[in-house]
Amino acid sequence: MIKFLAKYRHLITALIVIVMIGAVVFLARKTKNLRMSAYDSQSYSGQAFGTSIKKTLFCDDEQERNKVAVQLDNVLKDFDDRISYRNPESEIAFCNRNYAVDGLTRLSPDIISYLEREFNIYEETNGAFSPCILPVTELWGIEDGKTEIPEEKDLQDALEHTDVSEISLDKDGVIFHESGMEIDFGAVGKGAAADLVLDNLSHTNIKGAVISIGGTIAVYGDKGTGKMWHIGIQDPRGAMDDVLGVVDVSGFNVVSTSGDYEKYFEMDGKRYHHIIDPKTGYPSESGLMSVTIISPDGFLSDAMSTACFVMGLSDGMAYAEEKNVEAIFVTTDKKIYITDGIRKKFVLKADGYSLVK
Repeated sequence: MIKFLAKYRHLITALIVIVMIGAVVFLARKTKNLRMSAYDSQSYSGQAFGTSIKKTLFCDDEQERNKVAVQLDNVLKDFDDRISYRNPESEIAFCNRNYAVDGLTRLSPDIISYLEREFNIYEETNGAFSPCILPVTELWGIEDGKTEIPEEKDLQDALEHTDVSEISLDKDGVIFHESGMEIDFGAVGKGAAADLVLDNLSHTNIKGAVISIGGTIAVYGDKGTGKMWHIGIQDPRGAMDDVLGVVDVSGFNVVSTSGDYEKYFEMDGKRYHHIIDPKTGYPSESGLMSVTIISPDGFLSDAMSTACFVMGLSDGMAYAEEKNVEAIFVTTDKKIYITDGIRKKFVLKADGYSLVK
């Protein structure tokens, strides 16, 4: 054997070198293929709808990523400018400020369409969701940092201006049948914006994207790996970045969460949050801390996260199943209830909670 190795050592050495070169080439090609299967990405931040915006775009073309990031910023800003009641130049603010009782106030076709959907959800939820709760939410002022409980008389006066039956929709606009009423897109604006973002992305070369608009997250396409997006759900009793759990979501979906932890104040050991029950005028006491809704329809996802929170676990879960959306309900006793479609796609991360089978 030794003589054989000595005699053919040059040939053996050459074969070893060839094998090693082949292995290096194979690994290089494999690595290149793996790299190319995941697109390059970049994140962009911004502000709209009174909250922070984060956009992560996946595409190997840096110029395309930068161009689309600016494009999406413009889409979000333009929509926010049109629907925010805080913007005195918006259609909604103009409508609330300038309508004449029993007179028609003209609105854009898409705004009318959104209002029609809000009115339908009001009917479907037996009033748990209201498109004209603004007089009450403004009185509380929780979203503006106010930390006082309104006087009962003032609250009852405000509730008198939230009767949906006193508003009529026309193909050209809206008609208020009494003074002091206001409409608002606060519970659906981010979801509707997510729909616009997804539609806009479908006309670009972006391969995948995650767009976070406050508590609403839109996912588009994929990262080139063929895997689902891992979306973290906020721990309603944790710090700002603490995760309750992670849910796998396919592209072209919107994840909306409403919770009592987002905007609130505490007084005498009680939490007063910004999700108002239209029937009582007080922050909802439904036994829930948060509700997450997953749907390809961002408007519906956003509206239902609020509606289901007010409806409570039993009625809210039934409504989610009726509307064929996926949902995650977190109760005040830290139990988590999940619709069947995502039960195996949710992984609990936080301590102190329990999944109800």
